[in-house]
Amino acid sequence: MRLSALLTPLLIGLARARTVVIQDGQWTNSSSGMKVILEGANIVMKGEPWLPAVGGDAVCDSTEETGNSTSCQTFNEHDIEHLKGMGYNMIRLGVTWAGAQPDGPYTDLSQPLLDRLKAILDLCEKNDLQVLIDLHQDAVGTAVCGEGVPMWFSKMATPNQIGKPLWPLPKLDDGTCGRNDTETWAQYAGDVDYNLKNLCCRKLNSGNWGRLVDTSQAQETMLYLFTHGRDVFADFAGKVAQAVHDKPAAFGIELMNEPPSIFRNLMYKTWQAAAESIREFSSDIAIGVADTANGALPIGNLDLRKETVDWLMTGDKHLFYAFHWYGTPDEPDAAINNAISFGEKWGMPVHLTEFGGYGGDDYGCKTQRAARAAGVGSSYWHYSDYCWPKHCPDGSPDGYCPFPEGDRWGACITGWGSGNNSFVCP
Repeated sequence: MRLSALLTPLLIGLARARTVVIQDGQWTNSSSGMKVILEGANIVMKGEPWLPAVGGDAVCDSTEETGNSTSCQTFNEHDIEHLKGMGYNMIRLGVTWAGAQPDGPYTDLSQPLLDRLKAILDLCEKNDLQVLIDLHQDAVGTAVCGEGVPMWFSKMATPNQIGKPLWPLPKLDDGTCGRNDTETWAQYAGDVDYNLKNLCCRKLNSGNWGRLVDTSQAQETMLYLFTHGRDVFADFAGKVAQAVHDKPAAFGIELMNEPPSIFRNLMYKTWQAAAESIREFSSDIAIGVADTANGALPIGNLDLRKETVDWLMTGDKHLFYAFHWYGTPDEPDAAINNAISFGEKWGMPVHLTEFGGYGGDDYGCKTQRAARAAGVGSSYWHYSDYCWPKHCPDGSPDGYCPFPEGDRWGACITGWGSGNNSFVCP
């Protein structure tokens, strides 16, 4: 028997009451029993130090023009005051696997990261701000020029493809980084910072990085994660729960941001394994499950086996359906209604964990108003071209700057620190 199984009743018994829980399929204040609508902003740091430090006296507001300013290296009571002044009562806080568990499968989580995480949770508890922990990834992981899955896991999943050209990406406009440019792709192969150091990764992350998720390396890594690597991922999720089980501000753990896989049943079986690992340490923390890319399409139980649906409907009463809206389906109302339909079918609440505001009233505010009208909580994703301080020569094509340069602390700083921290809809 695992030691954690022996300690579980003691750990759960010692935990302080969580402020927000799921009760009868609704987000509920555990003290008053009243329904809660959670609204807030994303705070996601896609590289070292992975989480902001608690301290300082500046409100985060980094922009592309000023670079990734030092104001976003901290999170403090001024930030919280700013958030609450906009009517927000929660944050979605990125905890990235590569940063949290750098030493390999089944190892302890990084103590420096845990120290920062717990300090943020304590500060949020003190100021009555709720926290959804987001096990964030984009474009799978560092071996695929993204972030999330650690390099050590990619070496398990696709050992013969580390540092190889990402297939079937075409060469870039400057003629580099195609399938025959093996020399450039091989730079820093296997390095934990491959996504930051490799020139092809740097160029791709200056433009349309979304194409990375369709590469064979990305899809093979995710298929491995949802099969042979399932227990490794579940162990990581459980260790995160162990770290935060006694932090009342931590109301939930979202298992993966925008999971890039079409293997729906394998994905949901992995959610179940991760949830069971989390339950070893917390009986009531909410757990976010999601469909491919956090989409909310009217697909019902497509490709889900009966035992998987049974688990979703009756196996765990503290699940929620996490979804995003960035234009698919065409209108936010459709995505929200689809998500609500899942929630009603499976007996769980829903949360719009990302939506963009960079389209102004026609995009972000339209989405937020639709969510509010439906009684659905949401987490705003501040967006800008935030990855590298850049030098773009005259004549560079719009949206593509081939010469990223400068120190990029925290890799891509997203969410809170991307130059639009005061987004409020009229």
